[in-house]
Amino acid sequence: MTTLALGCSHATAATSVLQPSDLEGASGFDPDEIVASAPLQDAATLDGARLTAFLEMTPYGQPSFLATYASHGQSAVASIVSAAQRYGLNPLVLVVRAQMDQGLVGSPTYPSAASRVEFAFGCGCASAGDCDPAYEGFDVQVGCLAAALRESLDAVAARGKTDGGWGPGLTSRTIDGVPVRPRDDSTASLYQYTPVVAQGQPGGNWLLWNLWQRYASFVRYGGPAASGAGWIGDACGASATCAYEGTAGTCATQFPAGLCTLPCTGSCPSATGKAGTFCADFASQGGFCLAVCNPADPQCRAGYTCTSVKQTGDTTVSQSVCFP
Repeated sequence: MTTLALGCSHATAATSVLQPSDLEGASGFDPDEIVASAPLQDAATLDGARLTAFLEMTPYGQPSFLATYASHGQSAVASIVSAAQRYGLNPLVLVVRAQMDQGLVGSPTYPSAASRVEFAFGCGCASAGDCDPAYEGFDVQVGCLAAALRESLDAVAARGKTDGGWGPGLTSRTIDGVPVRPRDDSTASLYQYTPVVAQGQPGGNWLLWNLWQRYASFVRYGGPAASGAGWIGDACGASATCAYEGTAGTCATQFPAGLCTLPCTGSCPSATGKAGTFCADFASQGGFCLAVCNPADPQCRAGYTCTSVKQTGDTTVSQSVCFP
């Protein structure tokens, strides 16, 4: 997939356009995990009504101009929701970037520098002030941002790392000299877009993490909406959502959108109406349950391929499973 951007500056906001509370750090920051895969790719839980309510009364105690702003006949909220759904992302991450890049959530009125809105994410800009008019408009910019993040997520799913070399379990050094080993595809993709930590400062993924914590709490977002217990192979955000006929499972968040699984030594749980399961051999890591698939008609979710693997405890037996 190619993004809409001719070039993205990715320059984040100066302190002057942020709200003072943006730099009041929460505890628990881990540069290896900015936002977990399942919540980052949760395009369904937060709808337009909740985003509108958020922008009409922000955590800053005042409305954002984005609540009523429109570009090319499309409201900012509709643009955010549309981009989130098209590219399979949580709209909250797009709202967070609007604040961390240009201070738009905390601004009650349209900024005097129109470029902060019309070229909010630097898409189509070779440098500040040198932007292609075809990319003008908040709706175009937010679509471009979402496309760039999705491109990196897809690259990790296909090749194990982004074009810049960021991948789960791979150690890379940020521009500000911090060694980072992303735990999952989401964090790798966020570093691909902005390869900076800048803890306690504007300009990097610490600020994205900090704003995400605050905004998620404000809108009472606790993760993807549960549709019952997750079965082996399902997406997940935490191990609490993975349970199999009374057996507690594990959510492997290092895999795309999380993976409900279970350590095994030979067999795995089964249930009527659920996908078949297989105890896959992960060599030195032991066995883990994965969902069985049909190579002739694979139904694996995004980020997983129908692959033949050996069985733990009996490597003479193999089965096709949805493999991350």
